[in-house]
Amino acid sequence: MWYYCNMDFEYILADPTGNITVLVTSPYTEDTRSEIIRESFEREPSCEQVGFIMPVSDSAVKVEMMGYEFCGNATLSAAAWHALTHGLMPGGQTHVTVDSSGAASLLDVKISRLADRSGHPASIGTVCMPVPSASTFRGYPLVQFDGISHLLVPAGRWDDEEAEQAVRSFADELGVPALGMMLCPEYDSLVSGSPDSGCLNIRPLVYVPSSQTLFWEKGCATGSTAVGWYRCSLDASHTHTEIKQPGGVIRVDVTGGQPFLTGTVVLLSL
Repeated sequence: MWYYCNMDFEYILADPTGNITVLVTSPYTEDTRSEIIRESFEREPSCEQVGFIMPVSDSAVKVEMMGYEFCGNATLSAAAWHALTHGLMPGGQTHVTVDSSGAASLLDVKISRLADRSGHPASIGTVCMPVPSASTFRGYPLVQFDGISHLLVPAGRWDDEEAEQAVRSFADELGVPALGMMLCPEYDSLVSGSPDSGCLNIRPLVYVPSSQTLFWEKGCATGSTAVGWYRCSLDASHTHTEIKQPGGVIRVDVTGGQPFLTGTVVLLSL
């Protein structure tokens, strides 16, 4: 099923762990790009981000985010859509190469088609994520990918309004294309390198300066990767972490310093 807006553009609505994403499939120009983004949010009130996708080959797809940032969930969603449109059936598995904005190199995504969920195609995907760098900012861990950065902070440090003001200010100060604040109740054990279990909780807040969008996201893939990778960087025995967030669980595995992100994608329109 295709949805149409006033500009008559076509798009897919994807649900990667609650992080509702519009992926535009229609051609666009620089003049129409911002209008498409605006109308996408108007047409889909649950949408948290907008990207543009274009098939490159039978095994490759390109995704460009609204602020030219890097997004792990959009990468998963684009790969799941591409695999489905190229004939992947339930129970099948394939690899899709994704050329994503904000990522310096091509990303390999393994897609496994699941049984449909409420009539919608569902998949589980694993992305070989870029390796981030770690530093500190304002005394908190800052994990940076080329196309997005994440500040790991204790839950309760700010109320919601203060957190929203802080993430805008910090993004401007850092000069990054996108900034997430990952509010973690287990922050003290996380930064000590010895969380009590293989599962952590986060509440993601993400700001993209160029599009002036700010969302308390249901699920953040790059933020989850930042938390799992940072945890392993402190103690190499923590190679597997499940990250619980409002939209569900995302898994992060780290092998030899290389992070792998695993999450589910349900394509709500196709």
